[in-house]
Amino acid sequence: MAWVCHDYAEMLLERNTAGDLAKAVGLLNESASISSELSMRPLSARSAALQEKAKSVAARVPAFPDGLTQREVDVIRLVAVGRTNREIAGELVIAVRTVTTHVGNILNKTVAANRAEAASYANQRGLVIPDSDVSC
Repeated sequence: MAWVCHDYAEMLLERNTAGDLAKAVGLLNESASISSELSMRPLSARSAALQEKAKSVAARVPAFPDGLTQREVDVIRLVAVGRTNREIAGELVIAVRTVTTHVGNILNKTVAANRAEAASYANQRGLVIPDSDVSC
């Protein structure tokens, strides 16, 4: 189990997508704990080295067009598939007022006059995930 945690953490650090760093640190802590308890010195050393590497790795932040945030992209994806503000709020577990604010920000950032233009913008820029569940 200690080796599996180590190897999985190593893969996550190499991939370095959103959330990978935190998960890798947790796995490395588990690996270090098990290897220390079982006196697995080689693995303990490798886990310690990988923990140092994890400290120096900055998680990659996805860059979205026109300064859209991750949450605004979540919202525009749902707008593009025809969800109402109330439905978006339910799916993203946020207030309807927050969705309204996000939609307003999206319209401003994308220079869209309405939700239909925002949906077109999302499709043209590849923000809509085809044939998949877009809820978070």
